[in-house]
Amino acid sequence: MATLMLSIVATAQTPTVVGRVTCSGKPVADVVVSDGELVTRTDADGRYALASTKPCGYVFISIPSGYEVDADGLIPHHFGYTTKAALDEIDFELRRVKNDNFTLFISTDSHLRGDPEELDLPQFRQWYRDDIRREIERTKGPVYSLHLGDMTTDVMWHRNRFGLREYLDVMKTYPTPIFHIPGNHDNERFIDFDIPDPQWDSIAQEPYRRIIGPNYYSFNLGKVHFVMLDNIIVRYGRRPNGAHKTVNNYWLDERQHRWLERDLATVDSSTPLVVCMHVPVFSYTGIDNEGNGIINTEVDLHGAALPCNELAAQLLPLIERFEFVHILSGHTHKNANVLVNNRIFQQTFVSTSAISWKISGPEKRLVSEDGSPGGYGILRVRGKKFDRQFKANGYTIEENQFRVYDLNHVPEKFGGKPASNRLLINVYNWDDRWNIEVREGKKQLPVERTWTRDPLYRLIRHDVLPTRPTAFRAVYNAHMFEVETSAEDTPIEVIVTDHAGRRYRQQVVRPKRFDWQIE
Repeated sequence: MATLMLSIVATAQTPTVVGRVTCSGKPVADVVVSDGELVTRTDADGRYALASTKPCGYVFISIPSGYEVDADGLIPHHFGYTTKAALDEIDFELRRVKNDNFTLFISTDSHLRGDPEELDLPQFRQWYRDDIRREIERTKGPVYSLHLGDMTTDVMWHRNRFGLREYLDVMKTYPTPIFHIPGNHDNERFIDFDIPDPQWDSIAQEPYRRIIGPNYYSFNLGKVHFVMLDNIIVRYGRRPNGAHKTVNNYWLDERQHRWLERDLATVDSSTPLVVCMHVPVFSYTGIDNEGNGIINTEVDLHGAALPCNELAAQLLPLIERFEFVHILSGHTHKNANVLVNNRIFQQTFVSTSAISWKISGPEKRLVSEDGSPGGYGILRVRGKKFDRQFKANGYTIEENQFRVYDLNHVPEKFGGKPASNRLLINVYNWDDRWNIEVREGKKQLPVERTWTRDPLYRLIRHDVLPTRPTAFRAVYNAHMFEVETSAEDTPIEVIVTDHAGRRYRQQVVRPKRFDWQIE
């Protein structure tokens, strides 16, 4: 009934945008179409009509299950631009595909800027682009790609003349189209301060919409419904010296929130829902006495998450009826996997660029603030079942899922504990369904989860950025573990088992050195 009412609301007035959705010349009925606010469906002849004010400058379809669209390079043809004419006619063409089983490659925070000193583009090509291209080409079955924002670095649009068009050019050999959403650095920063503040966000979004496409939308892959959200609001602010500046808030504007409610009304609650946004909703703030991660929210007696910020307050009432919700996000440049409750799981990905390609020491170690190597995610969907893995740039999946430190030989200024006989293990893609075993000979040692920072990142940052004490600082994170051994030189075996039962092993020969080369 909700879907029918939405269709009536969308088409009750004089249409301003009409069109038809077809596949091989035949109509496709029941396809969801939107202008970013109104939502309707195609009729039996594949036709739709919207009495739209054309608020976003385009209309888009929610690609239905079992179909794909063509693409212009990286950009899928799931949308069309409107004009100032009284009536726009925008048609869409689909093609059939069996995609109940598919693989999704997920990247975030590429931060490309064409910098001649920091050489981000050579690093990008060497470490990420060629690596993910090889991985995609060896993957069987339907393959799709997402980018969760910050493809570029806004201040370099003008300084280096490197913006969104240049990003598309650099990525033109990427093997699949990409479903994008914007990050905070994909918005225009240089806004006329004489323009009223309420208009800033739409002005900031304009280059992205013109070059990439819709900044929020939805689509379906197989049995899964995806919503791609723009949770960046550009607002007015002042620096401590009183100068004007733009600032970002992280929630949904009113139009997008109305659209999301209407879009989700077309989806059955048993459908797996994937919510993609640049800035995460949930984060860890520490470790409790039982070794559990403390989340920036509260949980009621029924296990339902309560709002912890304005974005959560907007989002949770809309998704609480769904049986399974997987949130994908970036922005923080670190890995963090949060089991919010038994239905909602949030996966935040480390940056593809680690810390924006800024650490380019002699060994070119791409390590982010939480110690995770720069990389990307791989999500394998089989019907309604999800399986995920982390892929570090330049390494096989099997060889780089965690790093072990011998704290006897880590200097104290980088988190070492001389003569403690303790090991620190950083498990990048950890969530609460994983397990760690540490064996000293035949003896299994107790493992403690700890809230601390990664020693290798602290070393690299100390060497490369000593003059920037507040920039790119090491962060405390919840995927660190300690274990105490019986002596300083006993060999240790570490076995990490992921949520799917895959085992990753490492034999630790001690004493283990600590330097840029540590693996």
